[in-house]
Amino acid sequence: MNVCKKCGVELDVNMNYCPLCGHKTNILGEESGNNKDETYDFQELSNVQKRKVFWDLSLIVLLVGIFTSTIIDLIINKNITWSKYTITVGLSLVIHISLVVFLHTRIVSLLILGFITNSVLIILLDLMNKSIDWAFTIGIPLLLTVYLVTLLLSLIIKKSKQKGVNIIAYILLGLSVAGICTEGILSLHTNNTVALHWSLIMLVCMGAISAILLFIHFRLKKATDLRKFFHI
Repeated sequence: MNVCKKCGVELDVNMNYCPLCGHKTNILGEESGNNKDETYDFQELSNVQKRKVFWDLSLIVLLVGIFTSTIIDLIINKNITWSKYTITVGLSLVIHISLVVFLHTRIVSLLILGFITNSVLIILLDLMNKSIDWAFTIGIPLLLTVYLVTLLLSLIIKKSKQKGVNIIAYILLGLSVAGICTEGILSLHTNNTVALHWSLIMLVCMGAISAILLFIHFRLKKATDLRKFFHI
């Protein structure tokens, strides 16, 4: 049984690094007797370790960006003005990257938590602007639309037995639905009525392309020889 000598975790035979502590466990490397510094080869890391490395680097870059923009804003304007937008976007990215890294297998929980945290950030941004109007009339409804469409697409794609051009068709249809909801929300906010124009054109175009892609997908599903089907 292969066991990590640093933390005692049981390891697979082909593991070069411990997935818990990152300690190098390559037996050949240990028997070589070379006292070289243990360095990471990114290609040899497990998927868990790769996600952790990506999360660490992303967190450092985003937090440094947030801190730097805030300091620059305070030095120039003696107050937090434009940096509140970079802070909001930076925190949103931090939250989403963290959710993807730690909840990548639980799509529903990931989207629900993402929607809640982003809604809170939008409300806080609205409060910083000394207003509470934009968040509830435009921001959160648009955010809800994006997350619902994303959730629906992820469930449809997950249940698809064969994944091909049908995935592109589903995404195009999802974008069309998001476009209709977006135009409806914006027109309701500006004109107090739902008026659809460009989103309907988008729906017709995307719908036609999606129909062609779905036809090709389900027709080719029955074709055993693609060359024969296309008469090549």
